[in-house]
Amino acid sequence: MADANPDLAVELQRTRSLLEQEQRRSSGLAEELRHTKEHHLSVLNREKVDLENQLEVEQEFIVNKLMKRLEQLKQDKQKLANEVEFEEEYLVNNLQKRLQQLNSEKVNLESKLEVEQEYIVNKLQKKLEELSMEKSKLNLEKVDLENQLEAEQEYIVNKLQKQVEKLGREKRNLAKEKSELQRQVTDLAASVDKLNRDKIALENQMEMEEEGIVNRLQRQLEQLMSGYRLMEQKLETCGFSAKDLGPLAIDNNTEWVYGRSPKKADSMRFCGARRERPTSASSASASTLLPFRAASLGEAYPRSSFKKATSAPINLT
Repeated sequence: MADANPDLAVELQRTRSLLEQEQRRSSGLAEELRHTKEHHLSVLNREKVDLENQLEVEQEFIVNKLMKRLEQLKQDKQKLANEVEFEEEYLVNNLQKRLQQLNSEKVNLESKLEVEQEYIVNKLQKKLEELSMEKSKLNLEKVDLENQLEAEQEYIVNKLQKQVEKLGREKRNLAKEKSELQRQVTDLAASVDKLNRDKIALENQMEMEEEGIVNRLQRQLEQLMSGYRLMEQKLETCGFSAKDLGPLAIDNNTEWVYGRSPKKADSMRFCGARRERPTSASSASASTLLPFRAASLGEAYPRSSFKKATSAPINLT
């Protein structure tokens, strides 16, 4: 504790000395600051006085300048007022002259307008009179045209009525002709139906006749072939052959069916079985009929030819 007190006393003494130094320093600085302020205040006061003096001089200069400008403006204003007054007087004089001129022109125009109006009124009156005359004339022409139109209409109506009556008569005649033609058409249709029925009946009848002819010719041909074979057998029994007899003589005066001569192909058609009946008339054509008559088959190969042709062979091929 005793050791600490001297240190504290020394420290305290040193601190006090430092405090005194700081106090002396602060008092010196305060004194210096006061002197500086006084110096600055004196400088500022002098500058303020100088500025005030300079400001007064400038204000006096500006006031003098403004007074001069104001005086000049007053002079200019007076001058402009004089010029405006002169211009107004000049314009008033010009306007008065122009007004007088316009009044004189107005009077002239009114007099001229009155003259023109009187001329136009007279002209329009004359035109109205002419138009009234033309209107009356047109009314008369209208009446004439209406009368003429009525006459033409009456003529046209009468003519059209006559044409209508004529067309009505023609229409009735055409209707009669139409009914007559329809009746003729029905008659023709009936006759066509009758002809078709007759045609069918004739075709059926022809088929039946052809079938009978074919059957009869087949029977006759079979009889002839059997007789021919029997004759060959008899010749063979006698010592002769069909080749030694030569070709058979054919009578040229024989009347053949449909004007055709017998052929081997036609004769061979009937050597087989009996043909079927044709289904229609077109199937019973000339190619299916026999080209010779049954009555002339016996005359086609006369017996006298066998006696005359013994030296020549018979060619059956």
